[in-house]
Amino acid sequence: MSTEQTGNLKQKAFGGFLWSFGERMGAQLVSLIVSIELARLLALEDYAIVSVVTIFFNFANVIIAGGLNTALIQKKDSTQTDYCTILYTSLAVSVLLYIVFFFSAPLIASWYAMPMLVPVLRVMALVLIVNAFKSILTAYIANTLQFKKLFISTISGTLLSAVVGIGMAVAGCGVWSLVAQQTVNAVVGTVALFVTTKFKLLPLFSWSSFKQLFGYGWKIFVTSIITVLYDEINPIIVGLRFTPVDLSFYTKGKSFPSLLNTTVSGTLSTVLFPVLSKVQDDMDKVLSITRKYIRVSSYLIFPVMCGFFAVSESFVRVLLTDKWLPAVPYIQIFCLSYMFDIIQIGNLQTIKAIGRSDISLILEIIKKVSYFVVILLFVLLSDSPVMLAVSAVVCTVLATLINTFPNRKLVGYKYRYQVADILPNLIIAVIMGGVIWLMNRLTIAPLLLLGLQVVVGGIVYVALSLITRNKNFLYVLDSAKQFLQKRRAA
Repeated sequence: MSTEQTGNLKQKAFGGFLWSFGERMGAQLVSLIVSIELARLLALEDYAIVSVVTIFFNFANVIIAGGLNTALIQKKDSTQTDYCTILYTSLAVSVLLYIVFFFSAPLIASWYAMPMLVPVLRVMALVLIVNAFKSILTAYIANTLQFKKLFISTISGTLLSAVVGIGMAVAGCGVWSLVAQQTVNAVVGTVALFVTTKFKLLPLFSWSSFKQLFGYGWKIFVTSIITVLYDEINPIIVGLRFTPVDLSFYTKGKSFPSLLNTTVSGTLSTVLFPVLSKVQDDMDKVLSITRKYIRVSSYLIFPVMCGFFAVSESFVRVLLTDKWLPAVPYIQIFCLSYMFDIIQIGNLQTIKAIGRSDISLILEIIKKVSYFVVILLFVLLSDSPVMLAVSAVVCTVLATLINTFPNRKLVGYKYRYQVADILPNLIIAVIMGGVIWLMNRLTIAPLLLLGLQVVVGGIVYVALSLITRNKNFLYVLDSAKQFLQKRRAA
């Protein structure tokens, strides 16, 4: 790859990051506002119903994608036949799953002693068919780095669904407010994405294309199934062993750190995979890009998680009301868990991008066996849903150690390099979080305290970045300036 091509790829990658970050930030900001407003308006039991449905849909969405959308991104020269082949395959699987959910809804409702699950599950399952279409469109966007179009479609769906969800909640529609919000979001976002990408829906299907993509994708599929099983095992146990209200606190407490993690590290990893796939034959460039990802993403995510950990109680009191205070421990626990998630994600994306999905599968099996042992010990030795959440932190540490191991040999990303890449960011983030935490001792109104903590946290982090001449801070500023200058020149 020439110097000019490398420069263009860098600009496309950073431009893709900005649009993808804007898409996620805009969507997540609106979703955050809607989530907060609905949490204030609706009963805890309404959230429990949708939380149970979400558990099953997370499995379903992985089955629908089947690792084939990832295979489309990883393949350098995906054709229209490839896209249409995987699209029709995903649609067929989604229809089959809808039938399964329709007839199994009464059984699932009886497990959780929630009769309302039957109609809710049957209606929301229709979204699975929409998601099948959207997953292929999103793969097309990622493969061509056209994240601006994803931004437009996501914002459209998020804004309209916000109006519908809050309007129905105010009208007293209860759990159906959440159902409508999620359904409208999926449908509008997918339609907008289809229109903006001008994706050609052609009657094309190729068995040879399917076999080629499945040869790579099935390992990603198994990996994803194992991953989602780990992600949802704790909510499943909480819902069955404890009360629906406990599940609401657990889910809500996890949702905010998850949202922040998705906005920052999720955005970066979305851009990282297609970029690495394009230079997969040059290990020096793969290592350079991976290290840049780890450094920049940790610089962005560490202060977010440390800060949110420190302000969690003020946040809940001000925005969710006191009825949600039992969710505070979950927020803090998952802040710690997601804080280091970017390290394992970056290493895993590198392994997948260079075509070693076999190693990715082996790693997931090793990790998940370890996870289930940890979770089983926590289940047997504790009788608190909070302790189940603590197991997530232990599992994140294990995942980080396991995921970083192969890249020592594959791309030369040794442990000492990884520590050197994240340590400066970690130190200034912890100091900033400590300053904010001490502010909780101030006896002032929660709203004023929360605002003051956010402002002071930002000032302290930027000041520490300048004092230590943090390279990632300077890189982000420089890249943003270059991107804006290029946009103006265009």
